[in-house]
Amino acid sequence: MEGNKRFNALHGDRRLIFYDPELNSNVDVFLDEFEMCHKMSFKDRLGIMKITIPPSDLLLTKLQIVKMTENDVKDIFAILYDLELGDKDSEKTIDVKYISKLLADDWGFYTTVCDNIEKLLKEFNPPKCITDKLLVLKKAIEDEPKSMKWKMRAKIGRKVKWYEEPEEVGTFKPG
Repeated sequence: MEGNKRFNALHGDRRLIFYDPELNSNVDVFLDEFEMCHKMSFKDRLGIMKITIPPSDLLLTKLQIVKMTENDVKDIFAILYDLELGDKDSEKTIDVKYISKLLADDWGFYTTVCDNIEKLLKEFNPPKCITDKLLVLKKAIEDEPKSMKWKMRAKIGRKVKWYEEPEEVGTFKPG
């Protein structure tokens, strides 16, 4: 595996990019925080699973994308197809309580996730098992009591941009 020297020198305190010749693919490594359209901290979450982030965080890394691609939609559907919704993260379940509480404190993140759930339901015709999970997740998010910070930002609404435009990195292939 070979690192992208320029990118890693500029961003190495929070993100690294490597090229894996066996996979013929780039590998992104985020350090403590995932920062794209919204920022997610993994510092307190990394010990939950043995070798990866918890399923709820994995799902949120996809649902936080303002301009989802076809691959993002497929990834979301795959996660929801393979895993059940529950009240803790495990190899088989997504922690709905964690997602709901996280979004109840961040109006922008909440807005993007809810917009994406609506888009997935209306534009991509998911199978019933995925539709049911999206509806359960949306209800749990809506029902969670919102923080004062969330309510204050909600008053501003969509008049002010609530997400970041992630920097396009492009494909790195050494040599």
